[in-house]
Amino acid sequence: MVAHRPEHRPGTASPQRLPSSHRRSGLRRDPRPRLENRRRSMTSMQQQEMFGDVLARARDLVRRGRAAEAREILEAALRQNPDNRRLMAALADLHYRNQRYREAAALAGAILRRDPNDPRGLVLMGNVLRERRKPREALPYFELALRVAETDYLWLRLARCHLDLREPAQALAAIGRAETLGGPLHEILRLRAEAARQSGDNALEQETLRRAEASSPADPRKFAEFWLPLLQDLPPRRALILSERLRERPGQETHPDLLRLEARLLRRLRQPDEAAAREALLPLPAARGEK
Repeated sequence: MVAHRPEHRPGTASPQRLPSSHRRSGLRRDPRPRLENRRRSMTSMQQQEMFGDVLARARDLVRRGRAAEAREILEAALRQNPDNRRLMAALADLHYRNQRYREAAALAGAILRRDPNDPRGLVLMGNVLRERRKPREALPYFELALRVAETDYLWLRLARCHLDLREPAQALAAIGRAETLGGPLHEILRLRAEAARQSGDNALEQETLRRAEASSPADPRKFAEFWLPLLQDLPPRRALILSERLRERPGQETHPDLLRLEARLLRRLRQPDEAAAREALLPLPAARGEK
């Protein structure tokens, strides 16, 4: 004699598979867990959108010079989700850019405790340590970040650490790799010139400066961004001579940034009259000229 099995209708739950409290004939499967999972999924998506909006708003505020407001909204978002590493990294980067190195280091450490290979945490910690004049401690963070993702930025960070430690050969190797990856030329030339000076390689330094002259942008603003860091690295007399030569170019004769730099250099060289003569060449501010 065959044992009777209860008839199982579509849409009903088998009694054997339900918890004891639900073992009632004809009881439908409880829809709440499925709805709860869907709700969680929607909540997760909404959170991701919210964090994206927060990061975009923070970036916009920083661009408009409202860093304090950007910090407030990032801190508020992080309080709601204290494990979100994107928010941590954005807030840490903001602290770093505002020279709040202790706060930046604390957040970078929190990121690395959650994931020791997170490149954002590694780069932030390396940057903070270098700013704290600890290049030897910063090096391994940049090296590990390079293993995660190789970029020209990281090679240039590595080069800066080696220059801080007066290791020009290692710096030149890192600079070469950054150039292969298409790094920014003005930064590459600046670091290469510094490495050449550290190693006493006059020929390499002169070649680097000639290459910089050949690569100078024509736009006055970009011209200053390109040359000022290079000139500021040089001894005062050499920087002055090179700046004067650069102003011989058409359109750069009265470049205000170069004139101001020359005036500062002349004062350092105890030539106040010549410094005043440079300042006399500066164009008047627009508002004053209109009155």
